[in-house]
Amino acid sequence: MIVIIGSGLTALSAGYKLEGRKDFVIFEKEKRVGGLATSITKDNFIFDYSGHLLHLRWNETKKFVFDLLKENLLKLNRNAKIYLDGNYVNYPFQINLYNLPLNIKSECVRDFLKAQLNKRKDSKNFRCWALNTFGKSICKYFMFPYNEKLFSHPLDKMSTAWLGNFVPRPDINTVLKGAYQKNIENIGYNPVFYYPKYGGIKSLTDKIASKIKKIETDSEIVFTDFKKRTLTLKDGTKIKFKELINTAPLKKFILNSNAPDSVIDAAKKLRHNRIYIINMGIKKTYFKEHWIYFPQKRFSFYRVGFYTNFSKNLAPYENDSIYIEISTEEDGFINIEKATSKIIKNLKELKIIKNDDDIKTILQTQAEFGYVIYDLEREKSLKIIFDYLKKQNVISTGRYGGWKYSFMEENIKDGFEAADILFKKDL
Repeated sequence: MIVIIGSGLTALSAGYKLEGRKDFVIFEKEKRVGGLATSITKDNFIFDYSGHLLHLRWNETKKFVFDLLKENLLKLNRNAKIYLDGNYVNYPFQINLYNLPLNIKSECVRDFLKAQLNKRKDSKNFRCWALNTFGKSICKYFMFPYNEKLFSHPLDKMSTAWLGNFVPRPDINTVLKGAYQKNIENIGYNPVFYYPKYGGIKSLTDKIASKIKKIETDSEIVFTDFKKRTLTLKDGTKIKFKELINTAPLKKFILNSNAPDSVIDAAKKLRHNRIYIINMGIKKTYFKEHWIYFPQKRFSFYRVGFYTNFSKNLAPYENDSIYIEISTEEDGFINIEKATSKIIKNLKELKIIKNDDDIKTILQTQAEFGYVIYDLEREKSLKIIFDYLKKQNVISTGRYGGWKYSFMEENIKDGFEAADILFKKDL
């Protein structure tokens, strides 16, 4: 039998493709499906685990989502900004210098041109790469402080392997145009995205799950025996597997197994951060942005997002719902009540709310595994782990199973590809 660990987008997409063609079962540790791609309703407000948006660019995955959600899907043009000392700068920062004070704009343009003319190739870590690509001022005002807050990890100890399309790299003409002309075309991996009209992101994962017969919730896998090809559930039940797809966090999956010491040691070196998400239902605000970045240290959070600017149906009439994100190291801890109290003061300062009475409800959540850290040991550690898993005919994939920085459509694609690997074994 095929066993799939987890019920996030990757697991559900693999199950969807296997349904009716292979004998399989999905085990999910929580009492509901979806992993972090789920929604919680409180006091008639619908909250996701922060922003979960669909960036659809591949034909198969795009058709899959459209066929499932049909009319329950909105297409949105990104409206994202960066807050810097009272100025709201369009995202991406590096091509939207127009609204900055003249002295900061001049610094950024001057240092960007210097970096481009120097053409230094030293990119041994993300910090070096950013300096050589954008110059010291763009790094000082945004690249360094924002990414330090996002990842909670030293930037000189991070590789550049995560960059992909996540950090736009404009040419000289685009930067100059963005500094002296107000309107610049959105660039990056998410200038256009999709989101459910009703129900939050849970409407997608629930729709996929409804097509799958065998999903066991409240069934946590606590140990994997690769030699005997058995899984142990939290209640002690043993499950035999012929094929295994893991979508749970790779580090945890390996550490809770009888993998060789070299593989266990490699898993111990994998790094991630923890994300605290403070969701609020508030009185209607005039902000129209989808999200705003906050690079400055005086704010504990790195981003504020507006759910109801994805879909107005996530909150009662004349109300909005928002999310605020704080990152810590993987074993970091914050006093969530004190953090929330400080955030409320910041929201008043920013005029997102006027007073405490504007807050209708609060829901505090966290993602133990937030962002995978692309430190300088990651690729070496992953090679050891995946070489071993390949010998065991075990697939570990998705954002956390593959231990990578990815987006929702890619996770769906990962699930499809995992199913395809199993189909090919029958040929």
